Amino acid sequence: MTRRVRIAATASGLGLAALIALPLLAQDDGGLRLTFGLSARVDATSNPGLTVPRGPAKNSLSTRLNFGLTDATRAGAVSLAAAGTLSTNTGDGSAIGLVDPDLRFSLRRDAATTSLELLAFLRQSDLDTLRGLILDPGTGAVIGDVVGDGTQRQTGGAVTYTFGKGGPWGGTLSAALTDTTYSGTTTEVDNRRSEVGGTLRFALDPATMVTAGLRWSRYDADGSTSRDTLRPELGLRRDLPAGFASVSLFAEDTEDGTRTGLSFGRSWQFPDGSLSVNLGASRSVTGDFSATGAVDWRKELARSTLNLSLRRDIAAGSNDAETLVTTASFGLVRAISPLSSVNFGLEASESAETATNLVTRNAALSVTFSQNLQQDWVLDAGITHRLRDESGPGQATSDTAFLELRRNFELRP
Repeated sequence: MTRRVRIAATASGLGLAALIALPLLAQDDGGLRLTFGLSARVDATSNPGLTVPRGPAKNSLSTRLNFGLTDATRAGAVSLAAAGTLSTNTGDGSAIGLVDPDLRFSLRRDAATTSLELLAFLRQSDLDTLRGLILDPGTGAVIGDVVGDGTQRQTGGAVTYTFGKGGPWGGTLSAALTDTTYSGTTTEVDNRRSEVGGTLRFALDPATMVTAGLRWSRYDADGSTSRDTLRPELGLRRDLPAGFASVSLFAEDTEDGTRTGLSFGRSWQFPDGSLSVNLGASRSVTGDFSATGAVDWRKELARSTLNLSLRRDIAAGSNDAETLVTTASFGLVRAISPLSSVNFGLEASESAETATNLVTRNAALSVTFSQNLQQDWVLDAGITHRLRDESGPGQATSDTAFLELRRNFELRP
């Protein structure tokens, strides 16, 4: 379900902050960069919410607009980004409106050996587009498993202070807050997650680094008591001629008990790709041991790029419940001609809460054809098949076919 939202006040506030910060950073010429993006998309989706029984099909015509402003100098950088979609859907009775707004503002100040970075964001998403496991694009860890129809809005910010840059020792101090609210759904609960932490690093020699970290987090959900987690962690990394080797040990003190883990990693860099392997074991709060690990492989072929990822880990999901998560993904980009390519993607995941043994499986298979047109325009066409199998509700499927025309361009005043 989509909702019309008014974000002019928020955009004005972020824009005012950007205008205040820009004079502080505009010390060098040539540091200002403007980016613009435009896309028009038409798609047809069956059972968009992956519900049981099947929900009504949805056809939509949407236009996505995005804007970015960045000014970087020796003193730091300031960045403002805004995006939103003008959409009309048929099949669910929603009207034309602005959906999925995404506003971000960041400010970084640099000194000789220190830096300070501030981040603020507001994003809203239709739950139909989030259904299933949400993974952190940087670490691959599970952020949450969103269910139901409706709208999710997240607001928050973070501050990070880094010291000892370029020296044999240093570290970071950080704090973050994310407030998540839902509307149009009864299956998700409004919540807030707060985090404070720090990491110290020590160079034993030019190739060996020791790290020690401590992080505290609190999860607050409406109608329930706060849940605190304290996580100390130790790590050792040694750079090698063609990669690195690492070992890490952590312990998490949670409201449900203590979770511990040990892992060993090895990474290789090749002229035509890379390979990283991480193997370990974790003890859950219930006392059970589970094997954990990750494998990431990238291979550059004559006309293709191949990516493969496998992960298994114990983490806290969106409701802060301990969950054993296994994910796998495969991607292949094949160049058909200098102006066209085809992208094959396969993703699968399984999550099981250790306390309740509730199991959820998700899978998605997609094929996308891309054709570069004149003046940097790109035409995409594709299909996606999604599947969800959840303890209790059962199995649900969804199919999407889409056609999209997009263009991104950049200006440097």
